[in-house]
Amino acid sequence: MQKKLEYSFDDEPVSKFCYDLELKKIEIHFNGYFDLLNDKYTESGCIWTIENWKEAKCKIGEETKLYNLDKCIGIFSLILYMKYNEDDRLEMLINTVDNRYITMFFKEPNLNLK
Repeated sequence: MQKKLEYSFDDEPVSKFCYDLELKKIEIHFNGYFDLLNDKYTESGCIWTIENWKEAKCKIGEETKLYNLDKCIGIFSLILYMKYNEDDRLEMLINTVDNRYITMFFKEPNLNLK
């Protein structure tokens, strides 16, 4: 069964970004989000957490080669899209503060919004 996302941050500027290398945890702070279940925008500060993934890979720009996440992660500026792909991996295209476009793939991540 295809996994479904409950919220979206497409084109919502990131206000704070934290990456814990040892715990495999990314925290992204936003000033709002789109609730996909209720089909409405919520303008309220929130923290989206991606953690405890089994595997994380990424690619830079139009390259096809996949790297370990630590090789090319940068400070997030925007999440341009996120979805579960055909392999049930969370796929995200992000823009970094140094203007790189990175596509990330997370296998079985735990997602939390608070």
